[in-house]
Amino acid sequence: MKQEIGLCSLCHHAQELRSGRGSTFVLCGLSRNDPGFVKYPRLPVLACKGYVPATQDSDDQENNP
Repeated sequence: MKQEIGLCSLCHHAQELRSGRGSTFVLCGLSRNDPGFVKYPRLPVLACKGYVPATQDSDDQENNP
């Protein structure tokens, strides 16, 4: 993910999605279970109480289940 989107670019819970028209959106995985988190946060996100740094291992698992 690009760093212009702020913390989401480094967060374990963020997932980058592309629309059929080529637009890119960032989905916050925490929004699935916690209404306190916005599904598609306004970017850049500069502070977030749910931020968890992504690790290379977790990125590999998400991309290759």
